Amino acid sequence: MISDIRRPDLFDRLVDLGYELAVPSHVEREELIGVDVRAMIADLLGCGAIRIVRMNGRREALDLGAKFYGMDLGESDAILTCIKMRRRGEGARCVLDEKKARAAAREIGIERVGLAGLLGEMASAGTVPADEMSRIVDALRRSAFRIRGDLLDGLGGGI
Repeated sequence: MISDIRRPDLFDRLVDLGYELAVPSHVEREELIGVDVRAMIADLLGCGAIRIVRMNGRREALDLGAKFYGMDLGESDAILTCIKMRRRGEGARCVLDEKKARAAAREIGIERVGLAGLLGEMASAGTVPADEMSRIVDALRRSAFRIRGDLLDGLGGGI
């Protein structure tokens, strides 16, 4: 998650690329663990960079997670939110990085993108210059975020 690298400005850059960032309520709760992240999310809500959506009940999300063993509540909530947004005719892509959640979304037919894909889109659009992307990749390497090294190498110029 972008919050892993403590760069709220990246949310603004996604908005600049035309994204509307809807955060499912269960994802919000998962992200509110640390005080610094809680403050960052409050600021992002305040400036309109993200919005919280409450479309799914806890039981409904847990049921989907049970169907696709290994997904957490936030991942299930994100997938359910995309399903419901699509039913309403809204375009939606689900930001998922965990392998099991990505596989579940693919099986259901949900378009998905991971953090590396979003960063790649920002780099391609020129909203994140190469030197800055190298610093972002370095921060990801130091964070709890897990990704294949070659995917990060492609973003960070082979750091």
